[in-house]
Amino acid sequence: MADIGAYTIGTILSLQTLCTCVISTIGQYFYIYYLGIYTPPSNSTYNWSTISPSSSSNFLKKFNEETKQCIDSDVSFDNDAQVWAQEKSADLFFWTSLVNSCPLIIMTYILGLYTPKLGKRFVLLLPMIGILAQFTIWLAIIYFHLPDYWWYIAAGIVGASGSTGILSFVLTLIITDNTHENDLSSRCVYLGALQTGVSAIGIFAIGYYIDWRGFTDLCWIGLGLEVLSIFVVLFAFKKSNSNLNERTPLLNSPNENDFKELSPNTCSHFFQACTVFHFSRRDSKKSTSLLLTLISNMFYTLASTTFAPFVWFLLNAPFCWSSQNIGNYSAFAAISYAILSVLGMQALTQAGASDAVICLISHMFFLASNLWLAFASSAWELYAGLLVSAFSGYQGSLTMSMMAKWLAPHERPHAFTLVTEINTIMTTFGTTFFTWVYARTVANYRNLTFLIGAGLCIIPTILNLCLALLTRKMSDEELPPLSENEVEPAPLRLPNNGPPHAGDATCIVIPSRSLTSSMRTPVLDRSRHNSIDENEPEEVINPSTDDLITF
Repeated sequence: MADIGAYTIGTILSLQTLCTCVISTIGQYFYIYYLGIYTPPSNSTYNWSTISPSSSSNFLKKFNEETKQCIDSDVSFDNDAQVWAQEKSADLFFWTSLVNSCPLIIMTYILGLYTPKLGKRFVLLLPMIGILAQFTIWLAIIYFHLPDYWWYIAAGIVGASGSTGILSFVLTLIITDNTHENDLSSRCVYLGALQTGVSAIGIFAIGYYIDWRGFTDLCWIGLGLEVLSIFVVLFAFKKSNSNLNERTPLLNSPNENDFKELSPNTCSHFFQACTVFHFSRRDSKKSTSLLLTLISNMFYTLASTTFAPFVWFLLNAPFCWSSQNIGNYSAFAAISYAILSVLGMQALTQAGASDAVICLISHMFFLASNLWLAFASSAWELYAGLLVSAFSGYQGSLTMSMMAKWLAPHERPHAFTLVTEINTIMTTFGTTFFTWVYARTVANYRNLTFLIGAGLCIIPTILNLCLALLTRKMSDEELPPLSENEVEPAPLRLPNNGPPHAGDATCIVIPSRSLTSSMRTPVLDRSRHNSIDENEPEEVINPSTDDLITF
């Protein structure tokens, strides 16, 4: 692909970040819609029939006026309506997530594996077109009152296009391709800061915009942003003149046989990623460390998805937050997380903590954060919880770099493809399942998913403790430290709508690791790590190759 300017990349990243912010409001729309069509008991004197669910702006204004204070009585009409709307909206979100999950899992693997053949511009356009179709269908549903199955159709189209996961993947490849090696670290930090700023401003403004104009105009804005993104990609991202330019960044080896072995040209190569962790490929300590890291990341990702119904948790009693409240909280969470997580990483690095120890500490914060939010009953407690949750997302940021030190260069593309696929599976399954659980327990146990998340995070805590003890016994030769410039990059991610520590869960608009994931993991005092034998030629690893395959 031809050289692409930093401003063009920043424009695409900003537009897609704003689109993701708009998409994340759909949970609120579900709730408001069902609250508007709720049929009151026959003995109720409250006239809800005058509020049309199609005029979401007027309904939101009326709703916000009536819910300044939450009503705790189990027999009140307001509580009955809220519980019913919570159950119905969570149930609809469950089915849309379920329909989205199957094509998303398949297409994430296929598009991620075949990006070198299809071309990065083509793969980048696919999820944009899918999101454009989604906005179009959403508007048709709102204007023409289409049946609920149209929500499922929109979700299936987005899943089949690869969704924001593929967008983040390809944008990272493009950034690496068009940035000089010496400038890559600073470029990623700047883009991460831009992403955090745009996301914070976007979610802050969206909260007030919904109360002013409702959801319909917001969908039109999202549609326009996506059309603009497509035009930028079509006219600013020039297609490369040869297939070689698209293939060499991903797999660049001086040995042509190695390249042939890794190229996914046959069905057998399609499943090569599944065998990369086999114990016969390396010694038992490295294999055990890889499996411990992989399983820890799996349970961390699953635990993160327990926050999938977080937006309904905020809309529910005792908070009964408006869109303004959610926007303010989300913006504050994004900014505080970006600052505190970086400071926390630097402090732990200076203290000499290893990756496993950092993840161990992170899971302790995750456990504390979940328990704190589970029993929170006022707004100040939610804001105070951000001070704890800001330090609970390091497992997702460090997993790739931790695994890189135990993998040979030619194993990394397959390993990271498998990790990405597993993360997608765990995220889609967890989001779907815990939304289903919330829909059926909201009336009596609204904090149940938080408690489940706290229980799940005990598993990666124990696994990282074992990993810390295991890697501590490894010799310096087995874990060769890198120089200050030899660092493993972490992926650039679009906001993924989760609470500050919620990994890849799909919840409200709070970007997880939006800044720290864009930074290269510090390694000077932490024995970080390319898994290259000391006698192996250094030029086997092309710097740009590492940057690309570790996403």
